[in-house]
Amino acid sequence: MTPRTRWSLVALALAGVAFAVSSTWVHYRLLTDPSYVSACDINATFSCAQAYLTRFGSVFGVPVAIGGVAWFALVALIAALVPPAARGSSNPAASYVFVLAAIALAGVLKLAYASYVVLKVVCLLCLGTYICVLGIFVVSAMAMSVPIVHLPRRLPGDLRSLAARPRLLAIAVLYVAGVVTIGAIFPREMQTQTQAADTTALTQDEQTQFAAAWAQQPRVELGIAAAGAKVVIVKFNDWQCPGCKTYHYQYKPLLESYAKSDPGAVNYVLKDFPLSPKCNPFMTADKPDHRSACEAAAAVRMARDRGKADDMIEWLFSNQEHLVELNMAGMGGAEAIKAKVKEMLGISDFDSEYALKLPAIRQDVADGMAAKITGTPAYFVNGVNTSSSGNLSPAYLEMAIKIEMKK
Repeated sequence: MTPRTRWSLVALALAGVAFAVSSTWVHYRLLTDPSYVSACDINATFSCAQAYLTRFGSVFGVPVAIGGVAWFALVALIAALVPPAARGSSNPAASYVFVLAAIALAGVLKLAYASYVVLKVVCLLCLGTYICVLGIFVVSAMAMSVPIVHLPRRLPGDLRSLAARPRLLAIAVLYVAGVVTIGAIFPREMQTQTQAADTTALTQDEQTQFAAAWAQQPRVELGIAAAGAKVVIVKFNDWQCPGCKTYHYQYKPLLESYAKSDPGAVNYVLKDFPLSPKCNPFMTADKPDHRSACEAAAAVRMARDRGKADDMIEWLFSNQEHLVELNMAGMGGAEAIKAKVKEMLGISDFDSEYALKLPAIRQDVADGMAAKITGTPAYFVNGVNTSSSGNLSPAYLEMAIKIEMKK
């Protein structure tokens, strides 16, 4: 392997590391901050979030991007650290890299198919990693000096050679430890959903600053009766919005706690704001990932009439990624919802009951527009829009409730 080939592989691998690290960071922010919007989320077609937050974005809860970081780092280490071959022998580094690249290329083709054909979205960061993998595949194929069939016989000896060099062995151990650690500590989706149960107490300065800022907030009259409650929390919701799902799980322990400690003191009101022109006349363009949002809103209303709203909400959020994938692929997210409604509620004529629910859904949408909401989820606490600059963390929501309870 010539120096030019060696450093070409290193350059491509480091570029891949950069793309994969960026993807990992975006995935992390999407899991831990539902209000986060990445720079590569340009529109419904060019969107990283739509790729990462589906089942194609993770394997056993670990983001594919972390695997990309590990793979590109391994290629860089092999290309940079494998010493030149002794005179009269061949350097196997390019051949090992080629095998790794062939495996990675198969995975890349599968992911590309899922993105472009199934989800119909383009992830720019993913595209960068695909190009780097293809480049490494081509360069290593041209530089191979050891036939692939000879590698299984050589591998034990090459590993012993690695172990005989303390510096290379230490780097290998650190590499493995780093990959395992990152995979283990990276937050899983359900961890981020339930982390509200362990709210860290705010400092006195944070409380003072928040109270002062809260007192200055304008209030919107939403026309919702308090029903004897001291605090009315209104959420404008889309059942196929990832942020709506995440905040649902983050706020749920807090709201349940108040329901037990102060029954009736907090009135939590759900209002529909589906991001679909089918029932939202203010949506001027179709959002493929929200194509069955109107059916979902109607399904919850049907379930509420029959005392099964919690069950339907749990099913919609638990299956949100799958429904979004069906929407993106044009394969019937609405049909899946109708089938669940029939199974859970025994409603065989979904369309007839949907027509009856549609006016109320559109009224909620109109209320949302009157309140000047710009997206979902949008929360109001006694008329204060807490979503205007990013939704509150559970700790700050609890403080807002305490402030309003004292009035």
